[in-house]
Amino acid sequence: MPLRFYPFTQLFQARLSRRIELWVFLSIIAIEAVILIPSVYRREAELLKHLTEISAAKATGLLANEENEITDQTVLDKLVVIEENPAVTGGILFRTDGTKVGEFGEQPELTFEQATRRSEETYLNRALQRYDATWPMPLLDKYVLIVRHDASNVQNELNQFIWRIIGLVVIISLFVSLATMIVLQSFVIAPILQLRKDLLQAGTFLATPPGSSPPEFESTQNPPDDELGDVIQTFEQMFNQIRDAIASRQQAESDLRLSEEKFSKAFRASPNPITMSTLEDGCLVEVNDSFLDLFGLTASEVLGRTSLELDLWADPADRMQMIQAILKDGIIRNYEYRLCDRNGKEKTVLYSSEQLKVNDQDCILSVINDITERKEAEIALEASEERFRMLVDQAVDAIYVVNEQGQFVDVNQQACANLGYTRDELLGCRVPDIQKSLSDDDFVNLWQRLLPKDPLTFIGTHQRKDGSQFPVEVRLGLFEAGEEQLLLALARDITERRQAEKDRERLAEIGELAAMIVHEVRNPLTTVLMGLNSFQRMDLPDRAKLRLQLALEESERLQRLLNEILLYAKQQKLDTTAVELNQLFADMLPTLQEMPSAADRPIQLMPADESAWVDADIDKLKQVFINLVSNACEAVPEGEPIIWQLQIVALQDQVKIEVNNGGDPIPADVLPQLTKPFFTTKSSGNGLGLAITKRIVETHGGELVIQSSAASGTTVTVSLPTVNSP
Repeated sequence: MPLRFYPFTQLFQARLSRRIELWVFLSIIAIEAVILIPSVYRREAELLKHLTEISAAKATGLLANEENEITDQTVLDKLVVIEENPAVTGGILFRTDGTKVGEFGEQPELTFEQATRRSEETYLNRALQRYDATWPMPLLDKYVLIVRHDASNVQNELNQFIWRIIGLVVIISLFVSLATMIVLQSFVIAPILQLRKDLLQAGTFLATPPGSSPPEFESTQNPPDDELGDVIQTFEQMFNQIRDAIASRQQAESDLRLSEEKFSKAFRASPNPITMSTLEDGCLVEVNDSFLDLFGLTASEVLGRTSLELDLWADPADRMQMIQAILKDGIIRNYEYRLCDRNGKEKTVLYSSEQLKVNDQDCILSVINDITERKEAEIALEASEERFRMLVDQAVDAIYVVNEQGQFVDVNQQACANLGYTRDELLGCRVPDIQKSLSDDDFVNLWQRLLPKDPLTFIGTHQRKDGSQFPVEVRLGLFEAGEEQLLLALARDITERRQAEKDRERLAEIGELAAMIVHEVRNPLTTVLMGLNSFQRMDLPDRAKLRLQLALEESERLQRLLNEILLYAKQQKLDTTAVELNQLFADMLPTLQEMPSAADRPIQLMPADESAWVDADIDKLKQVFINLVSNACEAVPEGEPIIWQLQIVALQDQVKIEVNNGGDPIPADVLPQLTKPFFTTKSSGNGLGLAITKRIVETHGGELVIQSSAASGTTVTVSLPTVNSP
């Protein structure tokens, strides 16, 4: 691009050039300052050295002809003369060993140690304009002279030197800045101004109607071969792209008009009812023939009126919900609503709507799908399924539908009640989750054994959600469900049957035992007691009285044994009432602490954090825990505590009471025997205490569990169902 020259007054009109020149000017000054500052210090050093050399010449002359035997005072007296020099203000004379000979005038700040040992031969105090220096002397091998100079003349000459340098730097900076301004104006500012003119011309052209020829831009005729030239070429490319984009937009507008024509035809001919209404007031702007046919209306009755005015909504609240959904998301898809035709007959429809703008007005485009017949069929099917579901849920047996992977596909309410799961929880389980004895491999083998129309029946054990188990009788059968084979399992809880069997066995056992006791023990025991009591009225020797007392005690022990056997054999009858366990145990604690077995054995009662209500027979419940606490006290030596703790299990609606003691652990093979009749580990026990305790707990609908280990001691846990507080 050729160099263009402009009048001097135009060089500073462009804001960009002024800004650039300011930074160029400041940068040159900064660079010159960095370069020239060292020369200032060199000039200062030269002036000080010259000052020292001139003032030292006189001292050299004074001592040049002196003999070697000159005294210290003679040297000092001769050196005082140099103070007549205006540049010298004082000095100090030292011997070479550091001994001070004398001083004259101002005392220098430069010490002997700095001048000789630290190699600091000069010192400049700019604030006082004083300069201390060590002078070379003919007698240097004997003396060291430090002289203080007046450096004010040096500072004046240095200031003049600095001002000359500053003037030179300013002249150079102005010259370079002006030259840069001229070149910048020609190569940068002028093309930019021309480009601005072309941009305005391009904007004017793009705003004109299509068909006119594009203008010729001066900036693109001979662009510079640099980044600015790249910008100019980019402007030309951008202009062509915008011109092409406008042409494309005009073509798109033409296509849009054609598309709108096609949409209008599709809108009219669509088999689905379609409406367009305003968002603000809901007035219907357009409807198609399918909409008019569905609701039995005419265009004149519909257009300009709202759906509420036409009573199209069976529930007007549905329309408000639809509007709120559109305002929130801008679109809804297949919402189910009930609409009414002109005769009030309800129709179930799937309603889809979308918010759009038409001539700067917010509108709603809605598409309606009549699903009345399908909905009626679905309702009938749901009613049929509901009847079937009610039949299944009312079944007394648990019903499970299982796929080949062992996953529950469907369950009835009885299955949920038996296992303590909700329906959703149980559908997330597998067969091995409720029947722990059945592994995945066992289930695969069982599946392979099953044949259609050939059911199997077996006895097993199911595990509830809380971990408790119960026996079941399960009947299995395969059936086809579409292309999938499923397993139908009918599970009957046989807990009561098992319990009844146990009760019958126990009653038979107790009956036989009771008959034996009545026959073999009671009558002879009565006779023995009568005879022994008669002996008490006789005057017997002391030894005979002792034997008589022992006989009476053993007879009475046999009577107590007989009473406990009858208590165990007799059917438990409860006189229940609502009992708060925390309060009951707190009332029992003083009595338990007074028992002989609890002597020197602290009983620590740990109540629950909240109320624990149960429906129980208070007397029998007291009997349970008196027996358990007494057993715990007897199992530990003096000084060891008994922990009596309540815990409420909210999810299982249970309260757990634990009685824990230390001592030796109970062997694993002995634990299952502890609650059986006549089994005891005590030398004086009869083995019915825990058996009776367990029967009382089970009669209350609870459970008694005994656990023992060396680490935690022996813990007896009684679980009772909780009730709401009265």
